[in-house]
Amino acid sequence: MSYEALLRKAWKSGDFVVTEAEAEQADPADEASRRKVRREMEEIAARETWDSNSCLVAHREGIMKLAPFVKFREEKFGAVLFETRSEKVYTLSPTGAAVVREVIAGAEASNLVAKLSEKFEDPTGKMAQEASAFLAQLKEKGLVVE
Repeated sequence: MSYEALLRKAWKSGDFVVTEAEAEQADPADEASRRKVRREMEEIAARETWDSNSCLVAHREGIMKLAPFVKFREEKFGAVLFETRSEKVYTLSPTGAAVVREVIAGAEASNLVAKLSEKFEDPTGKMAQEASAFLAQLKEKGLVVE
C-alpha cells in the first residue's frame, strides 16, 4: 500500500491499522510510512482542535468567544491578543491570559470570574476584580463577542 493510499485511508476512517491482506502487499518501508501518517494526522488534529470547544458551544446564550478578527497567543510573560483589522497588539498579564483562555474554552459571561476563582487562589479578591474589569474592556473594544 502506498503512502498516499494509506494517508487517504487513515484520513477517511481515522484508522491507522493495516489489514492482513494489506500487510501482505506492503514492503518493509511501509512501517515508516504508517508512523509518518500517524504523526502527521496527530499534528493536524492538535492544530485544528485547539478552539473546538468554543466553536461547539458558541451558539448558546451567554457564551463568549473571541471576535473573528482577534488572534490569541500564549507567551512566557502572559499572552498577546492581535486585532487584525486595525493591527493592534495587546499584551496580556497572566490574569488577562487566564480570562482569554476561559473565553476560548466557551465560558459563560455570568460565571467566568467564578471559574477563575475556583482555579486560582485569590484570598484578597484582587484577581476577580481585575478579571471582571478586563472582561468589560474586551467587550467594550469588540474583541470578545457573545
